[in-house]
Order: sequence, then structure tokens, then C-alpha cells
Amino acid sequence: IIMMEGNRMNYMMMSFYFSMLFLVLFFGSDDLLNFLVFFELSMLPIFLLIGWWGKGKERMFSNYYFFLYTLVTSLPMFMLILKTMTLGMESMTLYNYYNLQITWFMFLLLVLGFLTKLPIYGLHIWLPKAHVDAPVGGSMVLAGILLKIGGFGMMRCFMLMGEEVKMTYSVFFIMFLGVWGLMFTGVVCLRLTDFKV
Repeated sequence: IIMMEGNRMNYMMMSFYFSMLFLVLFFGSDDLLNFLVFFELSMLPIFLLIGWWGKGKERMFSNYYFFLYTLVTSLPMFMLILKTMTLGMESMTLYNYYNLQITWFMFLLLVLGFLTKLPIYGLHIWLPKAHVDAPVGGSMVLAGILLKIGGFGMMRCFMLMGEEVKMTYSVFFIMFLGVWGLMFTGVVCLRLTDFKV
């Protein structure tokens, strides 16, 4: 509400309304392609928040970084979803019904886009830049929405896996990345002077 000042207030309200619409459609989607499309569309209002209302000097560079990471890491997931749609498996519930086996490599391709939004260390380089150049409300939206839909997407991908695949090396590898990133970024933060980073 504090950010909504001046002559662009209506555009910001419209951006938040679209963000809420895309989130409702993302969380309620069962179709794999719709799940990915609404996941990517929920990035658009955040892209506008950073680029249009951001206060940082390099906000356009941060926006390009954010867009590039979003596009590149979601591409394998998009190709895998298109491949499964050719088999007639559009619905997520059909995976559990037919008990299809997803290999660890397919699982890593599927969750790569969500790992970037979570963010896992090594795929998170866009996030400090976006936080620094975004307004305070944009940082709150980044932390409150974007990172949570990354975690939700991961949980939905875990539901697609069979019981014998759920505790394989791919899952432990993601857990290891999380713990390693926690320790490494904690050490890096001891030397940073910018609190927003």
C-alpha cells in the first residue's frame, strides 16, 4: 500500500490482481501444461515490479537476469511435459492412477525450474540482484510468493514419483544442495555490507 503512490497506482493494483489470479489458477491446476503456464505467468507481475517500480540503478539488468534464469531452467520441464502430453498423460492424477515410473533424470529435469525459484544455491544468482533492485513491496512479493510456489511445485513433482523412487539419490541430492547452500550463504553473508542482499 505504501508503494501505491503517484499516477501509476492503478497499474500496480492491476499487477497485484493479475498476480493473485495467476496464483489461484496455478494452485488449482491439475493439467501439467496449465501448471507450467500459470507458474511462468506468475513471474510477469514480479518482472513488472522490479523493472517499473524498482529503485535500484541496475534494475533492468536484474530483470534480464531473472527472465533468463526463469526461461532457461523451465525449458527442460516444458519439453518433458510436451513429451508426456504426446503419451496422453496431461493430468497429474493420471500419473498416480497408472503408477507410471519417472526416472531420477526425468525428475531432475522436471524440478529444475522449481529449484531456481526455491532457490537452491547455484541456481539462485538472480535472487540477490532482484531483491536489491526491487522496491520493498517487490521484495516481499518475491519472498512471500515466488519462493513458495517453487516449493509447492517441488511437492507436486514428488507426488508424480513412485514410492520406490521417492527416496533415491535425486531426493538426497536436492537435500544436500539445500543444506550446503544454507551453510555456504551463511558464510558469504558475514562479509556482505548490503543488508538487502
